[in-house]
Amino acid sequence: MSDGDIAVAIATITQSFGPDQKASALTPPFPLVTFFSVPKNPNILHLNAPVIPGDTSAESQRTTGDLPASQWQRGYVWYYWAKDQTSVLWGVVEGDTSNPVTIIPEGISTIPSASVPVSTPATTTNDPASSSSVSAASNSLSPTTTSSAKPSSGGLSDGAVAGVAIGCLIAGALLASLVAWFCLGRRRKSAGGRDSEASALALMHREKGPTAKAVSLESGSPIALAMENGLPQPLEDKAISGEISKISNLIKNHVQSYYHTGRVSPGMIDYDDIQALGSELPVSVGTLSTLLGNAATREIALRFCIAWIVVSRMQLHSPPGTSFLPPEVASCFQSMSLVDRGSRVHAMYFAKWRALTAELMQSTYVRNPFSANDARLHSIQSATTVLENILRPFADSRMDNAQRSRNLEEMFKRAALFAFTLFSQPSAWDFDWQAEQGVKSGSLCIFPALVQIADENGEPVKPPRPFSDAVVRRLDE
Repeated sequence: MSDGDIAVAIATITQSFGPDQKASALTPPFPLVTFFSVPKNPNILHLNAPVIPGDTSAESQRTTGDLPASQWQRGYVWYYWAKDQTSVLWGVVEGDTSNPVTIIPEGISTIPSASVPVSTPATTTNDPASSSSVSAASNSLSPTTTSSAKPSSGGLSDGAVAGVAIGCLIAGALLASLVAWFCLGRRRKSAGGRDSEASALALMHREKGPTAKAVSLESGSPIALAMENGLPQPLEDKAISGEISKISNLIKNHVQSYYHTGRVSPGMIDYDDIQALGSELPVSVGTLSTLLGNAATREIALRFCIAWIVVSRMQLHSPPGTSFLPPEVASCFQSMSLVDRGSRVHAMYFAKWRALTAELMQSTYVRNPFSANDARLHSIQSATTVLENILRPFADSRMDNAQRSRNLEEMFKRAALFAFTLFSQPSAWDFDWQAEQGVKSGSLCIFPALVQIADENGEPVKPPRPFSDAVVRRLDE
């Protein structure tokens, strides 16, 4: 056998043919026959058999060979796998072979009208052959052994000695378990008061002094440590800042590629469509309508509209029905109490909740995103509908409209993935729209800065730490 071969049986055939049976090319018994298959083609059974003295036929002189799917023929011994058997069986065809039986490694595929007695590893009887049936010579196939069980010097066989040893081992293990259980029970009773006190200390909020991690005695358990160590590490700063910059650039490229700066009828700009962007716009509906109608400021206005939809729906406090986050996450956040959200203890719990929830949702929202049952697809379609009512009058007719819609949708999907990334981080984030850069100042922020407002331990970051720069454009340029 070469490397990679898989041995399937090493057997000694112990049952010889009867005197009325014809000799075959491979006449039992053999001292040893080895059957095996190789991974490249498991449907072919290979054999290693010794040369049979006195038999010069080509079949008997072959010490190795293959047994592919074939047919029984008269006067030959055939080795095969019987269906649902783990051992290799053998048989001799003695009768009429006008209706042969096809043998495949998995078992007998067709059976002739006559019965086919087949030997099994435990069978030792020999059925006589008939002139109209196919019979299998009875045999016993068993793994080759070099010695048989003998009584030990103490009067016990090897099997009995092994049984006694195993019994003693089990009894000793049971006794040790009972002793350990009794001792642990006493320790738990004596340490109950101390554990409850330590658990209470873990929940106390220290208003002053350096950060200290008070934990209960049970927090050092393997399960707690595995949970802490199993959570992914926070992303590097450049990974976060790089992704938010890419989203900003995608919006700019989309507007510059698919929309024109020509004149449009004022009636095509609907105030209701602009109002659908949201109720907290930093610019009035009338002003935004004017910016859209002016060819010089249209690109700025379009970029602002898209960015406002993207950023407002990436945040955790956005409504579950429109959020780019999974709706179950947004709903859970909405159900949390507003009273305790400002405390440091709540911030620490909130960070752990986000990290654990995101890790448990990886298979649905990260490894297999936007599958047919991904609820975020509904929010993305809703955002597309809101924006299309504003964007359609300015779409460049020279560009493929379907491609424009797909580009917008892919941009929303990328924003949804990044929203989930921010949610999974232990730090807390916000977007700064540079309120001081309002229209009255002659400028407009068309993409906000991403800022960190709390660190991994729930400590506020003051002033907020910027991870990207806001994009501000002059309206008179």
